[in-house]
Amino acid sequence: MLLNVCILLLLVPALAIKKVMDGSNLAGMNFSMVLVGGGLDDNNKEIWNKIVELGGGRGVARFGVMAAAGEDPCCDVQSSFFLYDTLLKLYGAAEVYYIPVTKDSKDQNSNADVVAQIKTLTGFFFTGGDQIRIIYSLYNSDEKIPSPVLLAIRETLLATGGVVAGTSAGTDCLTSYTMITGGASYNGLVNGTKLFWRTAEYSDEDIMTAYGPGGVGLFPYGLVDTHFANRGRQGRMIRLMTDSRTLPTGSLRAFGVDENTALVVTGPWLQRSASVIGERGVLMLDATDAEQPLSTSSYNNNNNIVPALVKLRATRLSVGDSLDLSSWQLTPASFKVAMAGRETPLPPATSQDVFAEGSFEFDSLTRSLLLSTSQSTQGVSKETSPQAVLTVSKAPASGAANTAQGFDGINPTTGLYAYTYSELWVSVYMK
Repeated sequence: MLLNVCILLLLVPALAIKKVMDGSNLAGMNFSMVLVGGGLDDNNKEIWNKIVELGGGRGVARFGVMAAAGEDPCCDVQSSFFLYDTLLKLYGAAEVYYIPVTKDSKDQNSNADVVAQIKTLTGFFFTGGDQIRIIYSLYNSDEKIPSPVLLAIRETLLATGGVVAGTSAGTDCLTSYTMITGGASYNGLVNGTKLFWRTAEYSDEDIMTAYGPGGVGLFPYGLVDTHFANRGRQGRMIRLMTDSRTLPTGSLRAFGVDENTALVVTGPWLQRSASVIGERGVLMLDATDAEQPLSTSSYNNNNNIVPALVKLRATRLSVGDSLDLSSWQLTPASFKVAMAGRETPLPPATSQDVFAEGSFEFDSLTRSLLLSTSQSTQGVSKETSPQAVLTVSKAPASGAANTAQGFDGINPTTGLYAYTYSELWVSVYMK
């Protein structure tokens, strides 16, 4: 069975990889994933130790570093490889190998010696930078065909049950679905996503962009974004879900990973779970029940319809929580207690700049709502004409039953506060 799957992986293009790796035919495939939201601190022992542990452990783990996203991939002291070679060895990796495939050395993606070296490894680390450089480097024939190096990475993970980890762009590229490549929340909501289908079409404009064919096909659970709450990226993720949902590489789920935080996926393929380690949290948005009512749409500055999106189910994981990736059920950390019963009549927080960078406005809305007897709260963009309006509610519709569940507590290991929730509902429209 596994041999047949490996053969199939050799043949499918990136566009189809999510259909192969959806879990329905890969029982026993158990490589792990560590998706870091960028801003990974050199001293974040919890994340670094977890990466090395899942790669085989101290003195055993052998990593390949894919540094193609960086401006300076290798090998001077300022390069991406030098940094991650140093850190992985500091935390116990036995060997760190530079995968010499970049936009300037794309021919190496078919080098038999590089392929052979990759097959000796137990883990892979994709560095930050620009994720489109990774796609260009690892695909051939107009980015339609996975290169021998990318196929070797996939095969090695399947064969060893090792780990694939990434940070920032190195996390964004791991998705099997449409891959975010740039832009901010407000501009994305107003002007929509500019989708492109060849790397040569990519331009680093001040607009929201995404690569239609998707990432390298290793994370089959949804869209991915990084630096998430830190940079107020909730709006751009919602718009990407809206614009890509009818594509073959669209997804009804999306994961936003905060900085210095990691989403860790482990377990046998059909019993996989996700947990969170590090500083902050991961937001999962689920558009299974979402609607786009034209009555709340408006026109943007180019006289194009800006669709509303309502009834997005929101789940937030933080340290110690577990999410079943089959049932999508959240299990809070044992140190967290229900927020229900502690609500006060004080109104929840609102925001006049809901997508502001560095102020975690969305998190303030959700946490304060869970501790209030109010049923909803709202934030707006600082920009007007049009203005984005984001509403968070405890029920999917007016008059419907309250479904929200919140939990919080003090992490006994770090002494820091952490909170989580499920079944909050998010809507966004322009006025």
